[in-house]
Amino acid sequence: MRVVCAWCGVVLSESTGAGPVSHGICASCSLSVEQAFYKAKLLKRQARRMPRRPHRSPAPSLPLPGFAPVAQA
Repeated sequence: MRVVCAWCGVVLSESTGAGPVSHGICASCSLSVEQAFYKAKLLKRQARRMPRRPHRSPAPSLPLPGFAPVAQA
């Protein structure tokens, strides 16, 4: 069985004979994926701590076909 990195395609291990291919992750790709994970986690944590802006109502949209617009009083 041949094992290749699912991210960069480098061969991680190979046994004799032509057999099925499996996927893993090499050390350098593992490091970059882990760093990206922790960076995203940190950004999400920082976003939760920031004060939220007041919610605005969405801009008026066009009426759907087949529906008459409702008159505003």
